[in-house]
Amino acid sequence: MRKICVITLAVFFFAGCGGPEQKKNKELTKFQAWPANIEVRTCPGSFSREPGARKIRLEGLSGEILSAQVVVNCSSELEGLSGEISDLSGERGNVIPAESARVRYGAYLPVDETMTLTADPLLEKETVDVPANQAQSVWLTLKIPAETAPGNYSGRFAISESGGQAEVFDLAVEVLPAALPAPRQWSFYLNIWQDPSGVARAHKVKPWSEEHWALLKLYASNYAEHGMDVITAGIVYDPWESQSGYPYETTVEWKYPGEFTRGTADKFTWDFTVFDRYVQLMTEAGVDRKIDCFSMVKGPGSNKHADIRYLDTRSGRYRDIKITLGDPAWKEIWTVFLPRLREHLKEKGWYGKAFLAFDEKPRDDMRSIYDFLLSVAPDFKVSIAGGYPGDERKWSDEVILHVNELLDERNLAAIAPLIRKMRSEGRYISFYTACEPYYPNVFLFSRLREARLLPWLAWKYGLSGYLRWAVDAFPEDIWNQPNYKWHSGDMYFVYPGENGPVDGMRWELFRQGLEDYEALRIAWDMAQKAGREDLLDKLKAAVEEGTIIDSCSWIPFVGEARAKVNEVIRELGKKV
Repeated sequence: MRKICVITLAVFFFAGCGGPEQKKNKELTKFQAWPANIEVRTCPGSFSREPGARKIRLEGLSGEILSAQVVVNCSSELEGLSGEISDLSGERGNVIPAESARVRYGAYLPVDETMTLTADPLLEKETVDVPANQAQSVWLTLKIPAETAPGNYSGRFAISESGGQAEVFDLAVEVLPAALPAPRQWSFYLNIWQDPSGVARAHKVKPWSEEHWALLKLYASNYAEHGMDVITAGIVYDPWESQSGYPYETTVEWKYPGEFTRGTADKFTWDFTVFDRYVQLMTEAGVDRKIDCFSMVKGPGSNKHADIRYLDTRSGRYRDIKITLGDPAWKEIWTVFLPRLREHLKEKGWYGKAFLAFDEKPRDDMRSIYDFLLSVAPDFKVSIAGGYPGDERKWSDEVILHVNELLDERNLAAIAPLIRKMRSEGRYISFYTACEPYYPNVFLFSRLREARLLPWLAWKYGLSGYLRWAVDAFPEDIWNQPNYKWHSGDMYFVYPGENGPVDGMRWELFRQGLEDYEALRIAWDMAQKAGREDLLDKLKAAVEEGTIIDSCSWIPFVGEARAKVNEVIRELGKKV
């Protein structure tokens, strides 16, 4: 007997429901449903040239998470929409169980930049009601179990509503003859800054309360499942000076008796309780490659502010020390703190993966910082995002280039030696996008293709991976106004749901890009071992196709490039 798993859908909408006449004639109207490419956003007026298409085909590695999209529309309101997925049956009794899949609903957000309702959050409910004349995205996510045997599997995906109409799709999945490792073993380096205090604010719980820690555990699990490698820890209060609209809480509590005076920095004490718990929580979830400690000077850019907030243990009030990068008080305080931080990190076994992190600091500022570190803490590792990478005296252990430095051919030639040097020495060198460029990027008005494209750029330019600010810096009213002063979607990939993080389509497409990268690595290794230069050339061509940004002709979906990678795995994997 075939087992059917009832998968719930969810809806969040701004448009009104159908009028009285539409409801009166509801029983006479049938809804339409058709498969759509996951790299294309659904909008309220989405349509299909082939509304009768009923085939969904996916292919991937065992252990891979794959996505599909079906769009539903009707001229009258739909009530009680729900989805069902069957087991997927393969040869010799092999089965991908229905429990390996879930269906979510693409919720609409009002995006000011385009004046358009835009689908991105993926929500879940038992059933949904769909407004009249509003296309809705139904998002199918299938995790192929790691032990699944290669081969073809088939089943069905059905969408029905309370009136009795159902639309059934043939669902075919090919499991290729290779396995995707767990995210913790991915070669791609992913550094997306987190704001744990932003989670407390969005969920309206007290920072560092047990309710907050329970939520952070859910967020940490989500980040690990999406390939995150780096823990973001504020070691001073508000290292970005509230650029997201609210302060970023420190994970290290600074304490001092009374009002600070020069020459007495040795009276400071530090409480690492929150720092330790957050690092441990993230590590246990699987985010454990690196710890970024922000920051000796506040960012981003040429800002030299380096204020220190501390708890006055005499009065019980917080005080601020107004200092700037390089001044005598700054040097005195950090001369005392850095050895204590190093000692604590070594006690916890974290020193080797802890970095002093800086955001877009220019040459003169970074040279001043390097000079200071060489005299006080020469062995501390340094990460610089979008700033001066260092020189022969002290090179950063991580350099993150802005994507524009890669897309300009003349500039790329100039930084190529730095890329080779960093990779040959085992240091991190990656790239980032920020509030610009407009394209490629991951704003709510960006094409979903762009999110999938970004990991391919890292392969093309020989980089370690990708960085972005941020994953969870939520605006005050994200569900009704998804931007603050930055572009819509610039500050987050996930959303604060009722019970924890809610994935966005951009987040799912980005993970698909990471999986593409790992599949490309697997295919490359297979072709090299087989001595197949022809297949290596095919993979190079796939990378060029997958990273097309500007063209007078139609830009292909990244999925088309991934299909070429799959062809190599399909051919060589059967011979292993």
